[in-house]
Amino acid sequence: MNIVFDVDGTICFNGQYIEDELSNQITALQQKHNIIFASARPIRDLIPVVKNFNSRLLIGGNGSIVQNDDGIEVVQSIDAASFVTIKNLIHRYHLKYIVDDDFNYASNLSSDYKIYKQLDPDHLAKNIELEEISTPIKIILIDIPSNNYPLLKKHIEKLSDQLSINFHDNDRNIDITAENINKYTTLIKYLRNEDYIAFGNDVNDIQLLNHAVKAYFVGTKDNQIALNLQHLNLIEADTQLITQNIGKSLLN
Repeated sequence: MNIVFDVDGTICFNGQYIEDELSNQITALQQKHNIIFASARPIRDLIPVVKNFNSRLLIGGNGSIVQNDDGIEVVQSIDAASFVTIKNLIHRYHLKYIVDDDFNYASNLSSDYKIYKQLDPDHLAKNIELEEISTPIKIILIDIPSNNYPLLKKHIEKLSDQLSINFHDNDRNIDITAENINKYTTLIKYLRNEDYIAFGNDVNDIQLLNHAVKAYFVGTKDNQIALNLQHLNLIEADTQLITQNIGKSLLN
């Protein structure tokens, strides 16, 4: 069986590594199943977290980039016109951002931000100027001021025919990829008609979870209801509980 794991908030809770107990359980799972990781991180930032596993397919950037037997491949980048519009919004509203190119990135975040420690942890890439980004695969607008968030949301929603957009209202973050690009659409491009089991924890995982033959939502009941995923199996965001659930449900 194919088993697909989101990473941050699902199996990784410190932004840097998977706890040994859970890591060992996933390794044991890999003896019988095909393990796939599907993350909001670009491949550059995903590999350091999952390098101990021999996964033949890594899905990064919310489906915008993959690593498989053929190497690293951009699935689809954001169209030029939409990128210009978003850059104009960034400048007009002085927004915090991470924009991933096919390898390098542009960001104006300081080290105070939690997501900063997930950004190029192995120092492989360069933080280049926003105008130097030529193949934008994913954009995150981060910590948008509360007084500007509703207006920014309206501006971005106007681009919904050209882009895939996930609004994280509680954090006031917006994740953006190209049209019809998400973890699920990229997964089925490579799995085709094969079934899979999925683990996820937020709005980026909704399509992935809803199309799985069996799915686990990691988090609170309130978050599960807010995302309209109450029909899925619920596991609290606790390494030990996730490890136990894998053991009971998938290893026996």
